Amino acid sequence: MSQHSDLYLSFLQDEPIGSAADDKYNRSTYVRNLALSLSRFPGSESLVVGIQGPWGSGKTSLKNMLVEQLASTPSKKGKGKKQEEKVIVVEFEPWIYSGSGRLVTLLFNQISLTLLGKLGTARHNIANVLKRAANKAAPISGLAPAQVQMIAKAFGNLGEALEPDNQDIDRLSERRKDLKEKLEESATRIVVFIDDLDRLMDDEVTDVMRAVKAVGDLPYMTYVLLYDRDSVTKSLDKSCHGKGDEYLKKIIQVPIGMPELPQEVVYDRLEDGLTGIIGEKRAEQIYEKVQNAQFGDSSLPIYDACVKPFVRTMRDANRLINEFMLCYQVLRDDVEPMDLLGITSLEVFNPDLHRWIMASKDYLCDSDLPITGRLMLDHKVEVKAHLSTLPTYGTDAKDRDLRAVESLFPFVAYCVDSLYTRPDEVGRAIHRPEHFNTYFRLSIGNNLIHEAEYRKLLVDDSLGEEDLDDEHWLIVSSKGFSDKPAKYLSVADAGRCALVVGFCLELEARHRVVYPSCISHDVATAIMKKDYTGERSEAIVQAIADSNSPVSMIVAACMAYEIRRAIHRAKSPEKDTQEQVESKPTIGLMNNVAMFDSLPFCQDSEDIEDSGLERGLMSLCKKLKCTNCRHPQTPLSGRLLQWYASAIPLIFTKTDDRYRAFSAFQDLVDDTKFVDYALYALIQEQGGGFIVDAPLLKRFITCERIQTSLKLWDNDPNSIEDIKLLAAYDVAYKSNNHAKFVNNGEVDFLVENWKHERHSDSGFDHPLS
Repeated sequence: MSQHSDLYLSFLQDEPIGSAADDKYNRSTYVRNLALSLSRFPGSESLVVGIQGPWGSGKTSLKNMLVEQLASTPSKKGKGKKQEEKVIVVEFEPWIYSGSGRLVTLLFNQISLTLLGKLGTARHNIANVLKRAANKAAPISGLAPAQVQMIAKAFGNLGEALEPDNQDIDRLSERRKDLKEKLEESATRIVVFIDDLDRLMDDEVTDVMRAVKAVGDLPYMTYVLLYDRDSVTKSLDKSCHGKGDEYLKKIIQVPIGMPELPQEVVYDRLEDGLTGIIGEKRAEQIYEKVQNAQFGDSSLPIYDACVKPFVRTMRDANRLINEFMLCYQVLRDDVEPMDLLGITSLEVFNPDLHRWIMASKDYLCDSDLPITGRLMLDHKVEVKAHLSTLPTYGTDAKDRDLRAVESLFPFVAYCVDSLYTRPDEVGRAIHRPEHFNTYFRLSIGNNLIHEAEYRKLLVDDSLGEEDLDDEHWLIVSSKGFSDKPAKYLSVADAGRCALVVGFCLELEARHRVVYPSCISHDVATAIMKKDYTGERSEAIVQAIADSNSPVSMIVAACMAYEIRRAIHRAKSPEKDTQEQVESKPTIGLMNNVAMFDSLPFCQDSEDIEDSGLERGLMSLCKKLKCTNCRHPQTPLSGRLLQWYASAIPLIFTKTDDRYRAFSAFQDLVDDTKFVDYALYALIQEQGGGFIVDAPLLKRFITCERIQTSLKLWDNDPNSIEDIKLLAAYDVAYKSNNHAKFVNNGEVDFLVENWKHERHSDSGFDHPLS
């Protein structure tokens, strides 16, 4: 089939086979031997057999073949019989009647009706009779032998006595005794198949098991239960005090595992289906285990990483084929088939990972930054930190999911193993940012956060400790959340607004360590832009000031800078100098730079006083100088932390205040990164050189810290974004001036010396000496 063949292929039907003639997997010998064992079980005792297998392993197909085989398999000679008789087979599908509250009653009615149907009652009427909640046996056929007729009626009577509202225990006991005597006399083996037990509700699973164990313990009765063991055990756990597995072992006398198909057979079925969709030539590219230029020697094809670990059964193969067919028919010209197969497999079998990928575009797709350079190194750190949030528990599963992500996104492999070569031709690969969204064009509807969920979180949820979970983080971090706070909290009271902001501060602290931006800040400013009275703004600012979350320090720095600038512009618009407009923080701030400038209460100095902004600024500044905020479990990083450090000198004018603010900031970040942040914040490039705040830097950046930074630079010249800042500080270190000016010539001379010394045997001359 060519790759441009008919798009409208038919979907595979996940239906069980009805006859051994349709079996393609050579199970006939297994079925024949099992049927003989069931029909010729010696003696009159009952038998309970459990056929166990996961969903999609073919249990119903096996049951249909067993029923067919039993219909042609004679049992041993019964007591007093002159010839062999076939066993009587009863099929009961309890999930059809789930929720009726009468499963045990209906089970015995089914046996009664089957006995009569075997002798003339049309079998297709049985289901209709049961659906009408008939709890008595059907009219006895005049053709039925008296013995079978009495057994059928006895089963019907027992079913009637087992009605949930029956309180007459003596009546139940009598009818069970009557049925037992008739079965002993008949000596005819009855095999009852109970299929899809794992589809029932938990209490119904327990009811059926108890019926089989207690009331169903009748002579010449064989029960064959078909179920997924893990599912049934979990259901029984809830009524057996966590001992569902032990309870199941007491009931099932002969547990039988499903005959496993060779995994190669499943893969062959999958590959045949995929070939029929995309054509033989393109399919070969998916299965070939060739070296991938994107990964170097550690190539792991997408098929091996994203498909094979999840496709275990024929049902799995059929599900993936159908889902891939649908996606490919719509997206075929806009995607690469290999990438589409990989991401579709994750959507079908690992939806949590699929949602994580969909929300992680900025971390996973190729970066156009130079491979060498400080910006790339910072981005690499952010990506590795983000990978720690993979939504998987357990080391093996985490490794499996990481391999899947690496196979789809070669940039991740570079961040983890430093193995990366940009391929010359990538087509429409998912790892290219311009094509990433195309792969989620169909799945976005399945994973979209419903509007009701946004409203519930913002308006109705209690937002307590118990709500700080992955589900709420998925909502808050979703792309569509940014405009919801302003929409749903525009008429909310100040207390609710403050509660939402405080909740976001805690939620973000638990789920992020890298901060290219800050959701909590965006939420706070979005609400405040709709606040025309100032009451909600005051409450929100106070909530930030009172919060113990480490993220509150980032938001406090952002807002303190914005408020200070807004106050300055309102009080002294003529002094709004170019230096303030072009200061470092305005470069790195999110999309809310000077957002207070647009608020109605920031037009003049009187509005400033009425709005309470000055009181809010005092609270935020006090917070920024305190070191009693909760320390993060992992040091924070990201571009926003650099902005935070750069804002401190612009928020505080006194050296002592700056020192205390940097001390609090230092508790949030890694020591090595703190050196970079502090140098960038306290050294300003101006004219032909640098202005260095040497007195403040001396209080934080010791000789040992500079030595550590130089060693890092020695090992990797790109590890420090601007080595000139280190050199400028080294030149200014001996000065006692508050703002020492260091010209470019001095800086360039020292940098050249360092470059020479790093290649010499003597090594670096100690700086700051």
